[in-house]
Amino acid sequence: MKNIIRFVVVILLLIFGTILLLGGGFGSKDDYPTLNQGKPIVFAHRGATDLSVENSSESFERSEQLGFKAIETDINCTKDGKLIVFHDDNCKRILDLDCTIHDVNWKDLRDKPLFYKGKKTKNKILTLRQFLQQSQTSKILYLDIKKSKKSIADSLLVLMKEFKNHKNIIIADENILFLAYLKSKNPTIKIALEGFNKGKEWLHYGIPKSFKPDFYASFLSKIDKNHMLFLKKNNLIKNKIVYGVTHKNISKVLDFGIQNIIIDYDASLGNIQEIEEDLSKTNSIKYTHTE
Repeated sequence: MKNIIRFVVVILLLIFGTILLLGGGFGSKDDYPTLNQGKPIVFAHRGATDLSVENSSESFERSEQLGFKAIETDINCTKDGKLIVFHDDNCKRILDLDCTIHDVNWKDLRDKPLFYKGKKTKNKILTLRQFLQQSQTSKILYLDIKKSKKSIADSLLVLMKEFKNHKNIIIADENILFLAYLKSKNPTIKIALEGFNKGKEWLHYGIPKSFKPDFYASFLSKIDKNHMLFLKKNNLIKNKIVYGVTHKNISKVLDFGIQNIIIDYDASLGNIQEIEEDLSKTNSIKYTHTE
């Protein structure tokens, strides 16, 4: 029994040592990237969903017309491994089909219309390749990966190689191992660790340098004063992305001094450029609101 325990300990130490060696040791990295020339970024959450069906060409075009320079979208996969722009696992809400997206092949979905507020539209599901062809040269893209596994990571790596101008693309996921795999295969890929909420600050110190996320993301409701102090201390304010932002809580964003937001658009938000200007002015953290 003791020999087995020793063997397991040795194996774990070897694995840890290998990860540490490949990861360049612990500590802060010196090359955190910036996008939009370091200015605040306002992402349209799944496009302009107040005007059209989410994650559709029409929704993304509407967001551009409104003045958005950045898009957040969801990347899912079909049974046969096709990467598609689609949020839900279940197909009922958007496709009016009683099945899960992972149980259907792409050929059985590609001609299906998307539904918006219960009504059929002319929009169809976009593949990730189609989406990148339409958007990747002109916008900052935040790809929220809905299912993290090696085959999906490998498909993403192929696409990033194909679309060599991927400097404005962020790949986001809650699984740090999934993100680290992408980073190890292509260090130029920008990654965002989702779910980096208050109380999880220790994760930043526990990730080896080479695998550290370029951006850290969380819901607005999951951060507080101490979390913002941590970001400020580690020079990560401009690398924080916050989602769950609406016209009802945007004042809290400004009070916290947050720079990058994923926002659910509706007409009451007003001019997007004005929001960007307001974010630019929040260069100090006021903390009017605390959790």
